[in-house]
Amino acid sequence: MAVAVATPGLLLLLLFALGAAVEVKRPHDRHFYEETKPFICLDGSKTIPFDEVNDDYCDCKDGSDEPGTSACPNGSFHCTNAGHRPLYIPSSRVNDGICDCCDTTDEYNSGAACENTCKEQGRKEKETMQKMAEIAKEGFELKKQLIEDAKKSREEKQKTLAELQMNKGTWEAQVESLKSIKEAAEKPEQAAKEIHKKAWDEVQAARNLEKEKAKAAETFKELDDDQDGLVSLHEIQTHAELDSDGDGVVSEQEAEALLGGANPVDVSSFQEAVWSGIKEKYKSEAISESPTPPEIPVEEGADTDHKSHHDDWRKDDHDGDDDDGGGGGEEQDDDNVDDEEEEDDDEEDGGEEDYKNQHTSYSAEKQDAAEEKMPAYDQETQVLIDVADKARNEFSEAEKSLKEVENAIGSLEKELTVDFGPDGEFSYMFNRCFEITTNEYVYKLCPFNKVAQKPKHGGSETSLGLWGSWAGPEHNKFSAMKYDHGTGCWQGPNRSTLIKLSCGKETAVLSTSEPSRCEYLMEFSTPALCQEEMEEGGSDHDEL
Repeated sequence: MAVAVATPGLLLLLLFALGAAVEVKRPHDRHFYEETKPFICLDGSKTIPFDEVNDDYCDCKDGSDEPGTSACPNGSFHCTNAGHRPLYIPSSRVNDGICDCCDTTDEYNSGAACENTCKEQGRKEKETMQKMAEIAKEGFELKKQLIEDAKKSREEKQKTLAELQMNKGTWEAQVESLKSIKEAAEKPEQAAKEIHKKAWDEVQAARNLEKEKAKAAETFKELDDDQDGLVSLHEIQTHAELDSDGDGVVSEQEAEALLGGANPVDVSSFQEAVWSGIKEKYKSEAISESPTPPEIPVEEGADTDHKSHHDDWRKDDHDGDDDDGGGGGEEQDDDNVDDEEEEDDDEEDGGEEDYKNQHTSYSAEKQDAAEEKMPAYDQETQVLIDVADKARNEFSEAEKSLKEVENAIGSLEKELTVDFGPDGEFSYMFNRCFEITTNEYVYKLCPFNKVAQKPKHGGSETSLGLWGSWAGPEHNKFSAMKYDHGTGCWQGPNRSTLIKLSCGKETAVLSTSEPSRCEYLMEFSTPALCQEEMEEGGSDHDEL
C-alpha cells in the first residue's frame, strides 16, 4: 500500500502541530500516534503499520488512521487555530480547496491560497465576548435582585396563602351559620306568604264567580226576548252560533240539550246548568263593532275644530241651494238646514257617546287589572319578609366572600407550584406579557401562560400555544420554553412555539419566526438567565 506522507518529518509536523485530528474529545492525544510503533485504531478494531497513517486510505472503521486526509467519511480534523478557538471539522473538508480552519492547516496539500485570520477573528470575538461579559455582569446584578425579590414575594404569598386558608374555614363556618339563619327566616315568611296568597285566591275566586253570574244574568236577559223571566227552546234557537252539528241551525233537540232537558228555565237554573255550556259560543247582542270613521287629512292653516267643519259643510250646502233655487224654495232650504243641524247634533251626540263608552271600557279594564293585582302584604307578613330578605342578603354576601377566598387560594397554590427556576428568578415574569410587532402581526408572549398572534391592523387572536414546560438541554434546562396545543392549522397540526432565552439586561421578545409550518420560534432576553461569569466557548460551539 502506498504511503502519502512525503517524509517522516512532515508527518510529525502534522501530528504534533495539529494534534490528534480524530473524532475524540481530547484534541491533543498525540501519544496515540508514535512513529516508531504500529498504529492501533482508536476504537481497537485494527492494527496497521504506522506508514499507513495519513496515506489517503481509510483503514480504521472510526477513521482515526486518517486525521490529516479526507479519506474517511466519518473522520474529523482538528484545527489548532492558535490565537482563536480550536475547531473540529469533518475530514471530508480537508484539502477540498476551501479554507475552513482560520490557521489554514486544513488545506496543507490542496494549493488553496488560504490566509491565517485567527488573530483577527480572535480579536473580534474577544471584543464581542467582552461586551457580552459586560451585559452578563449587569444582567447578573439584576438577577440577584430578582432572586431576592422572588424570595420575599414567595414568603409573602405563602403567608397570605396560610391566612386565606384560615379565613376560608372562618367563612365556611359563617356561611353555614347564615344559611341556617336564612332557612329559619324563610319558613315563617313562606307560610305567611302562602296564607296571604290563599286568601287572595279565595277573593279572586269569589270575584270571578260573581262576574260569571253577572255575565250569565246579562245573557239570560238578552235571551229572554219576551221578558217573561224564562228562556225557552225557541229563544235559544234564535242564536245560530250555538249550533252544535255545524249545519248553521239550532234544532229543537240541540236547544233542549243546551237547556239541560228543561223547557223553559229560570235565571237560577240558567246560571247553574246552562251558562257553562254556551258561554264559549254565545255572542252578545250588545256587542256591535262600529266602523272607525276615516281620518280626514287637515291642511296647513285649516281649522281643526270638529264643529267648525260641520258648520262649513252646512254653509256650503246652504249657499249652493241659494244659487240653484229661489222664491218658495227658501223655506224648504231652511227646513233642510234644520234637518242637517239635527243630524249633525245627532252625530256629535253619537261621537260623544262613543267616547264615553270607550272611556268607560278603558276604565273598566284598568279596574279589572287593579283587581287582578294581589294587594300588599299585611304588616306582620311584611316584617317576616324583611327579616328573610336581610338573612338572604347576608348569606349571599358571605357566600360571595367565601368564593373570592377560594379563588385567591387556587391562584396562589397554582403560582407557588410553577417552576420559576432554581432560585425563583423567573417568577417576576408571571402574570406579565411581552409583545413584538412585525410587518403583519403583533406577537404576544405571556410566560407560563400562552403565546398568541394578532393581525397588526385588527382581527381575532390566534393561539400559538399554551404553557407546557421548560425545554432546554439537560445541563441548561431553563434556556428554552415550550408552548403547545395552540390553534390548529388548516389541515395541519396544532400550533406550537419554542422560546429560546438568552442573557440580557432587558426583558423583551427579540425576534420571532416560523422555521416549520405551524412551529414558531421566539428569541427572548431576560436577566434571569445571566450567569456570574460568561463562559468562553464550549464543546457545543466547537463541534460541528
